[in-house]
Amino acid sequence: MNARAIVLVACLALSVSSAMSADSVNVSWSASADVFYSYSLNRPPDHQRAYTTQPARNAEFGLMLGYIGLAASGRDYRGRVAIQEGWFTRANYTGADSSWRWLQEASAGLRVADGLWLDAGVMFSHIGYESMIGRDNLTLSRSFTADNTPYYSTGVALAWNITDDIAITGLVLNGWQQIVDINNDPAFGSKVLVKTSPDLTLNWSTFIGNEQPRGSAALLRFHNNLWAEWKPNSAWTVVFMGDVCTQETPVDTASIQWGAGITAAYVLTDKIRLATRVEHYSDAENIFIVTPNGLPFQTTAASLGFDYRPNAVVMVRGEIRTMMAKDNVFPSNDGLRSSDTYITLSTSVAFGGTP
Repeated sequence: MNARAIVLVACLALSVSSAMSADSVNVSWSASADVFYSYSLNRPPDHQRAYTTQPARNAEFGLMLGYIGLAASGRDYRGRVAIQEGWFTRANYTGADSSWRWLQEASAGLRVADGLWLDAGVMFSHIGYESMIGRDNLTLSRSFTADNTPYYSTGVALAWNITDDIAITGLVLNGWQQIVDINNDPAFGSKVLVKTSPDLTLNWSTFIGNEQPRGSAALLRFHNNLWAEWKPNSAWTVVFMGDVCTQETPVDTASIQWGAGITAAYVLTDKIRLATRVEHYSDAENIFIVTPNGLPFQTTAASLGFDYRPNAVVMVRGEIRTMMAKDNVFPSNDGLRSSDTYITLSTSVAFGGTP
């Protein structure tokens, strides 16, 4: 699938939609900028944060993510185009996708039938509870699972809202967080979202595909992502997360990666929210995380943060996070250590409609 063709189709679809009468099209825009400062007690010498992309740099002020987007929708169509820049994009859009890091989304959708939509283009990923948009997440930093599963994808998605409480999506994709296709094999994904009650939402997402470049033997990856969001009252939000991934290897075996965690947020006042997360991430055979010394990445992490929101535009956040590994895998100013603790501050502004 040609990425430039996707962008052109999506932009054309939005242009056609915008040209329609005001009675038939809803047009909205959104923009946001998120400025970070993060300091690690390990003081890595190159200012590069190990194993995380938000924050991505150490002891520097910088733009984590800034974007501006335009969305259009009607009874039978929808679409969005957005451009972006920041530390987050430089850390996540690598390889063949590096020249596309300015593109956050370029998608167009068509209503096939009541409750059934066909969308195509560069889209937000169907995997995971956490988003690339920092303000939308309960915690300031990302979990290891979020940073090592796709934030975006390119392809076609068929979404069926069976009822107000049940939605199923099937996807054909270029690959695992790929705008530019690196091989000749399509990848496939699915998402099942169920609201069992007003308080509880369950999600199961999958990915299956070959992530080896052209000219290499195909090695299949199969990833399962599960999360449950529980809101027992208006103040509390609790999220349970679990992932397991199997990756074929050249010697006819399969490597396994898994992660699990819990996030809890409490609204203290109409302007202040507290949040904490505890997680464990195991990548013993370095499927996603390659350590400097080749040792397994088996790490437990905990964070505590606060959000201050004086109005609908501004959001100020702070967080302390500590990570403890089985082995010495965290870079520091005097070699590798088995732990790392860092403090992060963030101020963001957002305008317009929903992203």
